[in-house]
Amino acid sequence: MHQLAALRHRGFRLVWGAALLSSTGHWADIVVIGWLTLELTNSPLWVGIVAAAKMAGYLAGPFMGVVADRMDKRKLLLFAGSLNLAVAATMLLLLALGWLVLWHVIALALVGSLTWALENPTRQAYVPDLVNNEDLTNAIALNALAIEITVVVGPALGGLLIPVLGMAGAYALMTCIYVVNVVVLLRLRGVKQSAPHVHESPLESLVGGIRYAWHNQTVFALLVIAFLLNLLAAPYRYAFLPLFARYVLDTGPAGYGMLTAVAGVGAFAAGVWVVSLGNFGRKGRLMVVNAFAWAVSLLAFAASTWYSLSLALVFVAGLTQAVTWTVAATLILANTAQPMRGRVMGLRTGVVIALPIGNFLAGALAQKAGPAMAQGAYAAAAIVLMIAIVVLAPRVWKLD
Repeated sequence: MHQLAALRHRGFRLVWGAALLSSTGHWADIVVIGWLTLELTNSPLWVGIVAAAKMAGYLAGPFMGVVADRMDKRKLLLFAGSLNLAVAATMLLLLALGWLVLWHVIALALVGSLTWALENPTRQAYVPDLVNNEDLTNAIALNALAIEITVVVGPALGGLLIPVLGMAGAYALMTCIYVVNVVVLLRLRGVKQSAPHVHESPLESLVGGIRYAWHNQTVFALLVIAFLLNLLAAPYRYAFLPLFARYVLDTGPAGYGMLTAVAGVGAFAAGVWVVSLGNFGRKGRLMVVNAFAWAVSLLAFAASTWYSLSLALVFVAGLTQAVTWTVAATLILANTAQPMRGRVMGLRTGVVIALPIGNFLAGALAQKAGPAMAQGAYAAAAIVLMIAIVVLAPRVWKLD
């Protein structure tokens, strides 16, 4: 199948499989840790603070991109995977012994966010070393799919784990996922990597990456879109859904799990569809339309007090979010020169810093105005700003 051509390369298969495992564990943890915080504190504000801590390390994304361009990528992935395993195992141990308190949650969330900031740009910069030029576009799309689909599927799994296994059981399963991830990466040998870029200082490399993104108007516009959607649309998953499940829809952890699962089903459907398209055209138009649909579905979700309707709207949000992120990541990599991919994907990871900011502000706003009003304000702002971007940067609409 031409849609899966890149998977014939053993190295890419292993990295792709590891990406599915690690990213699923990472995003599942974000949902589990949100509900855990709500149980510990009964505070929407603390849910937002912990969600922000879980993603605060993304601020280091641009620096991690410099590291990815200068060091052995396999060793970096192994280091990050091992640290993820240590964090999950520590959470499991503290829960099992009954010793877990809020500061443990925040400290481990910060460590986990730093490992993801290293792992994500390293893996994406590694892709061109794993396949030939003929299969590069397909590999970029599949890699983006593996990461961006799990942004939605991982939280769906996390939401289901809570009522089925409990907190300790959820972290036991996540620990197992990270063990398998490390085992897969240990099998990755014999891949010849592109020459590291060490002819300049790390600071010069970082400045060079920022300058490149600034002058590449296509990449810059896509990074701005990613920043704004992370700030205003993505917090529905991590800051708002647990609050809606408890305070608006009154469904408890089981209903929370179902909401996240339905979003995951939407993401899975989106992933199957995007891969089936192959190397399709009009990617910019597809991304923009789905970004608008994502924000509109969240605006409707904010007004819903009917559980069945909320499930349908979250399904649409999961589907459109997955398409938006997958196509955006594909466009960024496809429009970036090979020597700059580590640094540009580091910047892509760095703009996710908007998500913890959005989570924190969402928690604060929900504490003051209520979850429905806060979610509605976020969605309306996302719609307005997306309109402004399309008007100011019409080239995005025309990208292929």
